[in-house]
Amino acid sequence: MDSIRAVIADDEPAARRKLRRMLDAFAFIDIVAEAPDGDAALQLICERKPDVAFLDIEMPEMTGMEVAKRAAASNVHIVFVTAYDHFAVKAFETQAVDYLLKPVSADRLARCIERIEKGARTGRPAPDHVEGHSPITQLTIRHGAAVRIVEYDHIAWLESVHGYCRVWLSESGQLVHKQNSLISDISLAQTSSILPEAQFLRASRSTIINAELVVSHCTAKRQMSVVLDGFKNQPIAVSRRNASLLRQRWAPR
Repeated sequence: MDSIRAVIADDEPAARRKLRRMLDAFAFIDIVAEAPDGDAALQLICERKPDVAFLDIEMPEMTGMEVAKRAAASNVHIVFVTAYDHFAVKAFETQAVDYLLKPVSADRLARCIERIEKGARTGRPAPDHVEGHSPITQLTIRHGAAVRIVEYDHIAWLESVHGYCRVWLSESGQLVHKQNSLISDISLAQTSSILPEAQFLRASRSTIINAELVVSHCTAKRQMSVVLDGFKNQPIAVSRRNASLLRQRWAPR
């Protein structure tokens, strides 16, 4: 097949080198240029007219989002490569074809390239999400230098602990991660803005639960509590303010 011309934009030279090395595994990918900031990336896209641009989001001069919006008329395929998952919804609003979280695995990059290759044969590939739903089904949990990617379905509930966020894992999540909870440096308030409202409900100011795991609830002395699947001995208190919302949203399993 014809080569696919690519531009890489990231303000970190090491990140550009790593992505270039990974892309070198695909013989039909031709990296025509690299950019250290958003302004340079946009200029290269306009001048070199690549088929795909791999853009970091947080760059000097101009963000990857801004580059994507300004380059929309060029019909370049945009792939965001970033360490942050909370930009994902906005990223797909720019018609990005994929969103890769650092550190990017070889398998994940291969799936991305496969979509781009198909798009080169059949027209512009559709963004990798269902219209009207968040394309992200995972939460990136960072604690110091440690990073974990956790599926939403593997989260039972989250609680605020001294400014940190403790993520309690479901039974299936515990099997995958070999522990019952994880600590995130990102606060509960920040995390709540990322999680899909259809699945996660705020039980109180300090607690968010996975509504899909609720198996029962009861009210005693005007205090409501819920029990999650796999945690029958750990009922979670629900504030009065959130009790009515939870009753409306919760359905027996």
